[in-house]
Amino acid sequence: MKYSVPVLALCAALSAQAGSYPKGKGSGPLLTRDELRQCMALHDRTRTQRDEITRLQQQIAQDKDEIMRRGDALKEQMIWLDRYSEPAVAQYSEQALARDKMIDAYEARVAAHNAQADALKNDSAAFAKSCENRRYDEKDEQAIQKGK
Repeated sequence: MKYSVPVLALCAALSAQAGSYPKGKGSGPLLTRDELRQCMALHDRTRTQRDEITRLQQQIAQDKDEIMRRGDALKEQMIWLDRYSEPAVAQYSEQALARDKMIDAYEARVAAHNAQADALKNDSAAFAKSCENRRYDEKDEQAIQKGK
């Protein structure tokens, strides 16, 4: 399982910006209204991605705990399994197969998490490069929020 520690730090940093679009305090030319619109959309997208990644991380942790619990239970059952009892062996096999399916779903969820983490990292880098610490006219921000 691959957890990206920088993504967790990034999520924390983005949650500090969870309100409205961050105020630019940098220097250089002002963002045009279109650039500001794109930056605001990118900011909203990274916030949504962060929330989804957080939800996925919680689900992944729960799934991992359940897989481990079932694995331990199967190990314990294997010790006492009557290998000459066809119903007991069939029941054990069903439980092992169900755990294997959980592992497959878990691995798919981890892969989806990693893809979303990479997308968040890319969007955050794009935001940092093009938008972060750039000045803009607050009238443009208000116009964009009103749908203009």
